[in-house]
Amino acid sequence: MITKSKVVVVAILFVVLALFAVFVADERIERNRMATQRITMRYGALMIGLGAGSTPYGITPVDFNMAMGSELAARLGLRPAFFTSPWERIFVEFDTGIYDIVISSVPITPQRQAVFGFSKPYMATNTLTVEPALFGIVIKKENDRLTEAVNRALEDMFNDGTILRISMDTLGEDLVTQARQAW
Repeated sequence: MITKSKVVVVAILFVVLALFAVFVADERIERNRMATQRITMRYGALMIGLGAGSTPYGITPVDFNMAMGSELAARLGLRPAFFTSPWERIFVEFDTGIYDIVISSVPITPQRQAVFGFSKPYMATNTLTVEPALFGIVIKKENDRLTEAVNRALEDMFNDGTILRISMDTLGEDLVTQARQAW
């Protein structure tokens, strides 16, 4: 026998499922729109690309990159939104506008500077090459406002010891000592 309470429960379940379907469809439409229109920093989030499998230190520096991204977003008044991609695809995806920035221990090279914008260097290492490598945050060349904001935040993070603390917490004292010597 069908009672009023059963009808109400079924109706509520139907409404919840319908709302969930609309949310999923909206999310797919929004992701497509973001990629095609190159919209970034949406909904108060800094879209951060992280390269999976990037191991310039012989370890996986994802924790360092995520800690840097979280702190940077907070200093910009945004929340971090992380997207992990294979290193081979991260810059292609960055070009599509999915990410605002890439934090993935990216060495600043003349070849990359010809294509991408970079923040001021935030780390150095001598473990990749004979010459010390300087790492920067990848930013669109034409996005001067974001570049300036990121550089100000990085400078503040240097001055108040945040970058050193994040480095010690995630990479370890030995690696930080090597990086300081390279710097």
